[in-house]
Amino acid sequence: MISRTLHIAIATLISLGLSAQIGEKLSVSGYVRDLPLFEVDNTFSEYNFNNILHNRLNIRYDGGKNWSIRMGQRTRYLYGDAFSNPFFVEFLRSDQGPLPFSHVLLNTNQHVIHTITDRFYLDWQRGKWQVRAGRQRINWGINLVFNPNDFFNNYNFFDFDYDERPGTDAVRVTYFDDALSRWEIAYSPGVTARESVGAIMRAINIKGYDLQWMTGYFYHRATIGGGWAGSIDGMGWKGEISYFHDLEETPGKEPGNIVASMSGDYRFGNGMFLIGEVVYNQQRTGVAPQGMVLIEPQRADNVTFSEWAVVGTLQYPYKLLHSFSLAAMYFPVEEVVFLSPNYTRSLHRDLDLSILSQLFLGLSDSPISSAGYNLIAMVKWSF
Repeated sequence: MISRTLHIAIATLISLGLSAQIGEKLSVSGYVRDLPLFEVDNTFSEYNFNNILHNRLNIRYDGGKNWSIRMGQRTRYLYGDAFSNPFFVEFLRSDQGPLPFSHVLLNTNQHVIHTITDRFYLDWQRGKWQVRAGRQRINWGINLVFNPNDFFNNYNFFDFDYDERPGTDAVRVTYFDDALSRWEIAYSPGVTARESVGAIMRAINIKGYDLQWMTGYFYHRATIGGGWAGSIDGMGWKGEISYFHDLEETPGKEPGNIVASMSGDYRFGNGMFLIGEVVYNQQRTGVAPQGMVLIEPQRADNVTFSEWAVVGTLQYPYKLLHSFSLAAMYFPVEEVVFLSPNYTRSLHRDLDLSILSQLFLGLSDSPISSAGYNLIAMVKWSF
């Protein structure tokens, strides 16, 4: 009954979306993706099967010459033992802001239906000015994985089922000097003032290098940071650094910390693309460790549970229809390794198949080594 109801709802949304494509002002796109998951613990003594049926809906309404409204809805039917954890369900109910956009529609034994509006904003542009108000993604990060400059919207690298990444409720004003330079000011209110984020950012380009500086208020902490993106002899070179300091000191709690990341990338003639990245995430005494490392988005002042991390990724497209990738992450302090090979094949113009694995290897007392080994298949139909 549950599966049938959800399939009917998805089919209705898709049919509405396809018909809406005909209109001049309203357009709808998205996808339906099914993800069977096989999980084994790190002792190979316990295993289970789970499944995620995921529907993404993107709606855009162009109301006039200068403004539009955009909305993104993420709805998932999750089935299996992995989703019966009450802490996981409570995490789904939590949200990225004061607006009540996240809802658990069903929570019965191993069945969970969750929907969230992660994009819903008004976009206005005129001349060199742009204003966005509502739930949006404000991406100030530069590197692929660790983003200490991303004050508003960090994400979780281990979340394989969230291509779009979370949004936040905010107002953002942008002034473009030209195509490569701009000012941005943004404010994201929290439920309380201490949970708010507000910052200003300046971005320019000098001799082929994109440079940026920002400062602001970050969850009752003062922050200042900057980053760059350029190249050296054909190799991409990027970096970010930010400093955070508590506005009120607490006994036994270190008030300030630095987070910095740097990466290099290179594309070979055969299309192979390599990325290497390293992060320094200064740990603070008196700060409790994160509880749900594998699913919670990481904040800019604490982008990973470890003080140091090294990441390498390889991507290789083969004859247009095939793509291979490998992501590897090493935490030297905890002596933990994460590996994720991935194979993707285009089955049809709008139909793709992916098979990926997540392997967590390391000491038993580390925050992620107990996650074990996951094998995931994805069948995605885009519309």
